[in-house]
Amino acid sequence: MKRFVLAVALAALVAASGFSVALAKPAAPPPKDIEKAVFIHYRAPGKPPWAGPKEPKEPKEAEGYKLFRGGVKWAELPVSYAINENVDESARVEIIAAFEEWDANTSEELYNDEVGTTGIAGAIRDDTNTIAWVDMDSSTIIAMCTFWYYVNTKELIEFDIEFNTQFVWGIDPDGEGEEYALTDAMDIRDIATHEAGHALVLDDLYQNQYAEMTMYGYSEYGEVKKISLEPGDIAGLQKLYGS
Repeated sequence: MKRFVLAVALAALVAASGFSVALAKPAAPPPKDIEKAVFIHYRAPGKPPWAGPKEPKEPKEAEGYKLFRGGVKWAELPVSYAINENVDESARVEIIAAFEEWDANTSEELYNDEVGTTGIAGAIRDDTNTIAWVDMDSSTIIAMCTFWYYVNTKELIEFDIEFNTQFVWGIDPDGEGEEYALTDAMDIRDIATHEAGHALVLDDLYQNQYAEMTMYGYSEYGEVKKISLEPGDIAGLQKLYGS
């Protein structure tokens, strides 16, 4: 009884004094801040002088891959994407084959087999992963992959890939064989395979020892070596998404 009377008296005292007692609430989860990043694919040796030397920042780069911010990636697979409606069927086939090259090197289904068509072109945050050709007004930038991700969770939200119309583009009928004839154009599948790696998100490599890798950051007319993945590319892929 004494305890009850004491509790009532304390409550009356708090009310009279104007103080209020708030119950503790569980801490709110940290906000999912969104950040935008861009991978730029340069024509060799088109790295601008203001960019400075690209030195290794992670031990894993010595093995032939580099992860953006330690491992930004998709939380849910497979990822759907759409190709702009102005891309002709032959180029569309090459782009899809480029994306499937990454699928073939992990047990995960990375990209949706049903590829959509869209009227959207350019790097626009619109919840649609798009691929298109745009005029970049540049003679050194071959392609760009723009993406958005949650900083706190390292979860990828969206990517948009742009190929530069300032370059001549084509399809080599021999692939990576010995009869390569597309010496005066950028091979669509070669560049698209590199960009599909960025969409996962693997970073560029610039050191000369990685020049044969798909994720090597420079390309040139007549190149097809990025069509198939090298051991370093596959190691980076499987570090993110498993074997």
